Amino acid sequence: MTSFSRGKIAEILSAVQRKKMAEAPEGSRITVHATVSRFAVLYEKMRNAIDYKDDHLLRKAAIVRILKRHLHLETDAALVATNLIRELIAARYLPNGVLAESMIGEAALVIKKFQVVKKTRIGSEKFYAWLLGIVAAELEELLDGHAQEKALVNFLFEQLGDRITLRDLSMEETERRWQIYVACHRSLSKADDEMMSYKLVRAYHTAWMQPGNWLEDPRDMTQEMIGVEVIVRGQLKHPLAQKFLHAVKPWAVALGMLRDALMEKPDHAEHLLNHPEELHATIGRMAERRYKDSKGKLRRGTVRAIIYLFITKILLALVIEVPFEQFLYKEINHISLAINVLFPPILMLFVGSMIRVPGKENVIRLKQAVDELLSVEGPPGKQIRPVKSRAGFGSFLLNIIYTAMFVITFGLIFIILKTSHFTWVSASIFIFFLCIVSFFAFRLRLAAREYVVVDRADRFRTAILDFFSFPILRAGQWLSSTISHLNIFIFFFDFIIETPFKIFLTILEEWLSFIKEKKEELQ
Repeated sequence: MTSFSRGKIAEILSAVQRKKMAEAPEGSRITVHATVSRFAVLYEKMRNAIDYKDDHLLRKAAIVRILKRHLHLETDAALVATNLIRELIAARYLPNGVLAESMIGEAALVIKKFQVVKKTRIGSEKFYAWLLGIVAAELEELLDGHAQEKALVNFLFEQLGDRITLRDLSMEETERRWQIYVACHRSLSKADDEMMSYKLVRAYHTAWMQPGNWLEDPRDMTQEMIGVEVIVRGQLKHPLAQKFLHAVKPWAVALGMLRDALMEKPDHAEHLLNHPEELHATIGRMAERRYKDSKGKLRRGTVRAIIYLFITKILLALVIEVPFEQFLYKEINHISLAINVLFPPILMLFVGSMIRVPGKENVIRLKQAVDELLSVEGPPGKQIRPVKSRAGFGSFLLNIIYTAMFVITFGLIFIILKTSHFTWVSASIFIFFLCIVSFFAFRLRLAAREYVVVDRADRFRTAILDFFSFPILRAGQWLSSTISHLNIFIFFFDFIIETPFKIFLTILEEWLSFIKEKKEELQ
């Protein structure tokens, strides 16, 4: 049995025992009326149903949405911060009656940074959209704390920072460590690009975190941040990013399991770390629990994706397919129409049923990775193979085969649909939904495999499946990213419903507060 490092045990205990921000003294807490909260929660559920996002990204997405609305309506950063925090509490993204009123001033300072930079009018709209995402991530961290997450990511980075290297490729040391840092956050905290951009800015451009030094004259900081954006985007789109992520994943998942095992009974945590056999048994139980949770998460994600597809895509297809076929062909093919309506949810359900719980070898690898993280020696070194450079005839031939994949795959689909008497309208809609739903299903499948750390063996069947499925997934990825900017339902909610609805909730809360004061006068 591997002996554990006493220093690492102390570091892990310190990390997992870090608590969220303490409750503020009573009388200085931000509270929202329960009635207002019920309405706000109902609205958020409806809004999130038409804008599918992973659960851990919903709060940050809400912060971006609320900021956009209030920054257009208000110039006072303190008022924007007040409305932001109260709306987040009302929607239960933050706990009610916990945060101190002083938090409004801290949030206002973060918002003020964005406001003064935007007033310089030096950057492009793309830059300001990127900056707003950073501000949203900074606000989320400020309002939630993330103390445990930051400590665990730092621990993981310390263990792996010098141990993941590249084979047969020279890479600047700073860039290599950036990529490991990004991979640690991606694997452990599931950080998206906005969160990751903020973390990189916080770590490597600390001047942004010291607004007192530049808030009065933000032009130099704006110029610096425009350059930082280019650097950060380059790191997030690095050609080796996925390889670093794959290299870090076994230890990141293991550290997450270790955190869960220690948090199950915090008072028992030190005992577990000093008794490896009991720790292994607990890790095994946590793994089984997480596998079940991932299946439940997959089911919930499938339902949400089906609702999202039905509301934003299928109704749209019916609006297009029925009138076009009636106009062009003077009749409606009810069979193709039924297939286009029923196919997306059936495919989603089918993919969900195909997910299997990882085998025993996965649990064994997780226990081994925990031992490596806590051992005196630390994790073994791991080398990343660089992307193969291809040029000349070999590159030309591979590009021909790559193009042929798309032609063959979509050609076969179109032939099958034609023989099934699909019109070009219904066939186009079928292929459109096939791509969209397949990509959704692929993303859900990846999410369900987040705890899998043992690579699957290559099989001939898998290679054939990849040949025909990759073009569909690639097209679905492009369509999803394109159509997400054209979602008329999101536009309707955000610009037609949300502003008057939130004004109604503000008036409702003021009225309820007024009535409460009047009732107190009767006592």
